[in-house]
Amino acid sequence: MHKKVYLLFCVIFASCTSNYNIYEKKGFAKISNNNKVISSLPIGTLFKVTNLKNKESIVITTNGTSKNLGSRIIILPDNIFKELKLNKNLPLIYMQSLRKNKIFIAKKTKTYDQEKRVNKKVEIEKINILNLNKEKKIKDKIYLNFGPFYNKIYANQMYKILKAKIDNKNLIFRDYEDKNYIISIGPLKNLTEYDKFHLKLGKIGLIGFDIKIQ
Repeated sequence: MHKKVYLLFCVIFASCTSNYNIYEKKGFAKISNNNKVISSLPIGTLFKVTNLKNKESIVITTNGTSKNLGSRIIILPDNIFKELKLNKNLPLIYMQSLRKNKIFIAKKTKTYDQEKRVNKKVEIEKINILNLNKEKKIKDKIYLNFGPFYNKIYANQMYKILKAKIDNKNLIFRDYEDKNYIISIGPLKNLTEYDKFHLKLGKIGLIGFDIKIQ
């Protein structure tokens, strides 16, 4: 009898948890013109959105949906941009869907104290580096990375495809280490250049890249 009850519990538990798929994506956000939170998922989807530069995050619910977001992954109101301290020129974020009954849910999540101390240390180091050469202007650039590939043969194949399909071949380069082969496109100066490459890569079915800003 106890075995039957246990088996029934496992079946019910599996049916309640297996239907939920987590949506995770890294990319650029766009400012909303009508104060709506719009994604490609259904209205009412719960997301945790994180500013990848400062690790600030917020939990929001979408109240709009669109299948035509182009090179953006979500549209956010200006007040959320300000709350997350997003750089409007390069608003790189990471978004993850959440279950509505998840204990984690809160209006806003902050970085842990240890993370803050690390971020502060990094900022101080950056300031020191900048002070060594005040006249040098450093601007963030966008890089699109394919990989890492474990097999060098696959990395070389990707390199050849990009060389054949991308007009500006000077932006394509290889970053090879043993069993860690990466093909990169960059530097891209701004979102306008990123949009052009996103469109081009989408047409040839190569949208599985990682975005880096440095």
